Amino acid sequence: MNKFLLVLVAVLLALSSCKTREKVLYFQDIENGAVTPTQAIQPLTFQPGDKLSIVVTSSATPQLAVQFNLPLVTIQAGTANTQGGGQQIALYTIDENGCIDIPTLGRTKVSGLTRSEAAAKIQSILRDGKLRDAVVTVNSYDQYITILGEVKNPGKQTITKDRLTIIEAIGAAGDLTIHGCRDNILVLRQEGTETKSYYVDLRSKDVMNSPVYNLRQNDVIYVQPNKVKMGQSTNNDNSLRTISTWISIASFLMSLGVIVLK
Repeated sequence: MNKFLLVLVAVLLALSSCKTREKVLYFQDIENGAVTPTQAIQPLTFQPGDKLSIVVTSSATPQLAVQFNLPLVTIQAGTANTQGGGQQIALYTIDENGCIDIPTLGRTKVSGLTRSEAAAKIQSILRDGKLRDAVVTVNSYDQYITILGEVKNPGKQTITKDRLTIIEAIGAAGDLTIHGCRDNILVLRQEGTETKSYYVDLRSKDVMNSPVYNLRQNDVIYVQPNKVKMGQSTNNDNSLRTISTWISIASFLMSLGVIVLK
């Protein structure tokens, strides 16, 4: 009888441990040395509402390059989170038609272009008779994604480079908490006048071939709580699903066995 109880306890603990591993571990279907199909890294493209800076320079005729740049903006002391006075480069805001108005050049469409593509386009226009040795530098500003739910640091996350994957974004948010549901992460993406919904499973390698593996600015990621966390928010906690409850049951069975066998 004692052996039977010990075996029963071991089986219960093993089942509980295996179930927990299935819910928590990432990339469970990736074997050592396996080659996994992955979405090609895609740089971000500009969208209406994005802010960017454009700096035009020329080594031969720097005085001519000035006319193609926006004037510097003077920042007064105590404003815009700055200390003291100073100047900063002015920013363009892409309008609803995907265009910006560049001094002397006029309206230029940059929506749908990457940062390097936009720089190449403007540079090509300038070198075609206006400023033959023009060098154009384009930088983006205020691009971000939003991550909500069961992550360590939810909130807005600024994009600091030309591309961002969902794995990188979750890592930058401090990873999922132990209560985060790893198999049903929601990504919301606005495309035109519609918002599309995508679900990804971090437990599977398929996340690397998802349409939202490469994130875009303004994407929203939501990590919903698992059943244990949701149960804790009610008076009737779903405690039968927790490891501690299984341990308590096992201890009770052992105690009962000792009493019966006396």
